[in-house]
Amino acid sequence: MNEIHTMYQPRSRTLRNLAIAAATGFGVVVAGLFLAPERIWPAVLLANYYVLTLALAGTVFVALMHVSRAGWSTVFRRIPESMSTILPVCFGVMLLMVFGLSTLYEWSHPGAVAADPLLQGKEAWLNVPFFLIRIVLYFAIWIGFSSILRRNSRLQDSSGDERLTRRNMRFSALFIVLFALSFWLASTDWLMSLEPHWYSTIFSVYNFSGLILSGIATIIVILIMLRRRGVFGDLIRDSHLHDLGKLLFAFSTFWMYIWFSQYMLTWYANIPEFTVYYIGREQGGWLTFTWLNVVFNWGIPFVTLLSARAKKAEGLLLKVAIIVLIGHWIDLFWMIAPPFMPAAPVIGVWEIAPLVTALALFFFFTLRALSRGNVLPVQDPTLVESLHYHA
Repeated sequence: MNEIHTMYQPRSRTLRNLAIAAATGFGVVVAGLFLAPERIWPAVLLANYYVLTLALAGTVFVALMHVSRAGWSTVFRRIPESMSTILPVCFGVMLLMVFGLSTLYEWSHPGAVAADPLLQGKEAWLNVPFFLIRIVLYFAIWIGFSSILRRNSRLQDSSGDERLTRRNMRFSALFIVLFALSFWLASTDWLMSLEPHWYSTIFSVYNFSGLILSGIATIIVILIMLRRRGVFGDLIRDSHLHDLGKLLFAFSTFWMYIWFSQYMLTWYANIPEFTVYYIGREQGGWLTFTWLNVVFNWGIPFVTLLSARAKKAEGLLLKVAIIVLIGHWIDLFWMIAPPFMPAAPVIGVWEIAPLVTALALFFFFTLRALSRGNVLPVQDPTLVESLHYHA
């Protein structure tokens, strides 16, 4: 096999620019902690959660391919595997969020809990020590399983042991169960408890739909950019893009279904504790964000990717994937920011800098991981199936 097909080395200029962007953004974040903590902490939470969802989506994608024995994606599997290498950084940032808890979470104020019977009823779960313990437990699961799946995949490159594939299938099945439980609780802890008087029984499903949608979009972006650099040669076929396009189209529609379900249930129940969430997001400038959320995450992908030809068009698929990633930020901003900007959305340097830092670090870690070995799982028993997919 030609070396250009199995090895990848990112340009030093690319890594340098990503490092500069991350360092510059980090400097602004540090300044914001002193100058505008009430704006920088929500932005840090958003940026870290954004990158966390991309990293977790990579592992979820790999696990789903293993348990379903889907060999079509093996040729580019190292991309979603590498996306999860940023998880330890996300863990560190979440631990540092303890310094911003009083800014972010009403339930972290002892005085507020004492004066609010509803918060008192949730105090057994929403308290600072247990909150931090749960962070450690969530990341132990995510980092542990992601590392195991990556390690076994890399070991197979040299050993060719097919038992490693079977091990990854078993670990993937267990991970999917534990991920579903841990991500459900994590999204409740970190996002829904920003407004502790409101709750939704499908909030975690809604967050999962955004996670998998943005994760597929990220895989598409990285795959097409590497393909254009000749990393995969002619090994990535239109059929691979077509299937990724179908997944992007399908999960965009799934996201819309869950978004509408949550909205509809809130609307017809007409319970004040529920409706307050949407009332604040349908007034002033927030109404614009509500519409942008739907347009970017569903409207544009749905209309654009209806045809089979569109799903195979590399340039068009890349544009739609980027739009979805912008939509994911809009979605998270729409979920996180309103309690801190009730009158109208405000987007400035304090909101942009954490996101720039997080994305720069994400792509830095992902590209570096891709360069540390074969970019193809060369000894995987399903690779031949993937290389001849719809040939």
